[in-house]
Amino acid sequence: MAKTETQADMGLEEESGSKAGRILLFAVPILFAVVLVGVLLTVMNPNARNTVLETANQIPVVGSLLPKPTYTPEQQAQRKEEQQAASAEATINQLKTQLAQKNAELKTTQQAQTDTQTQLETLQKQLEETEAKQKEEAEAAAAAEPKAEDKPSDKVKQLAQTYGSMSASKAAPIIQTLTDEEMAMILNAMNTEQRSAILQKMTADKAAKVSIMLKNAASAAQLEKAANTARAAVSSSDQSSQKTPSTSGSLNQDQLSQTFSSMDAASASALLTQMAKTNQAKVLTILKSVDDATRSNILSQMANTDSETAASLANKLIGG
Repeated sequence: MAKTETQADMGLEEESGSKAGRILLFAVPILFAVVLVGVLLTVMNPNARNTVLETANQIPVVGSLLPKPTYTPEQQAQRKEEQQAASAEATINQLKTQLAQKNAELKTTQQAQTDTQTQLETLQKQLEETEAKQKEEAEAAAAAEPKAEDKPSDKVKQLAQTYGSMSASKAAPIIQTLTDEEMAMILNAMNTEQRSAILQKMTADKAAKVSIMLKNAASAAQLEKAANTARAAVSSSDQSSQKTPSTSGSLNQDQLSQTFSSMDAASASALLTQMAKTNQAKVLTILKSVDDATRSNILSQMANTDSETAASLANKLIGG
């Protein structure tokens, strides 16, 4: 029993000695390093010593065993300036970094604005081209459409229909008794087929003159104005040679229209031809009172029997 206790005590002593040996194994080099550093610090100049202490103080365990660096007032001021310079440099570097980021963002924004402006300019150009094209198309359409002043008046249309319903051989002699301006006005209001047929039945001189007037005419209104001027000149010449008799009668316009519209064209033509020999004014009043178809039939029959009287009456119908 005693032996066992002795062995246990010996084991504890060996274990304690082993731990102490291990501690010494680590502590001795550290103490040696501290002593060595202390010797070196004593030998080194203050600046180098402070530098070594600053570095050694950052080492765990060792730093806690070493003294802190000591600085003279001049070194403290210089150290403070260096720290301020380092802080200022760090701030400047940070500001430079921020400035570079802002410049990059600004360039990106400017590029986006440039792209947007380019798109706007492209759209504006397309809009202007579209508007110009629409304007050209509208002008072309307006030029293709006949203007109101290029169309014959209703009165001229009715007269052209009257002659157009007659045969070309009968209408041509009557139309030739009109002034050149009146012939051009009436033929211009006809369709191409009617105009061509009548021109073939006219004398070559008259047909050529009227054709040139039709080619040079700017509009139907211009032809009508020239015809009215020419008729006014002829009427003025006629009035100077004889006085126009009164056209008043005992029957009103409706009664005259109904009377001659109910007659056949041959009878009405013969009656009006006889009346025209004594009073053309009354005949004109009667012809004006009937509709276009009746007037056309009467003048057609009258042209068969007395083309000269028919031409004279048609001439005055245009002038009236």
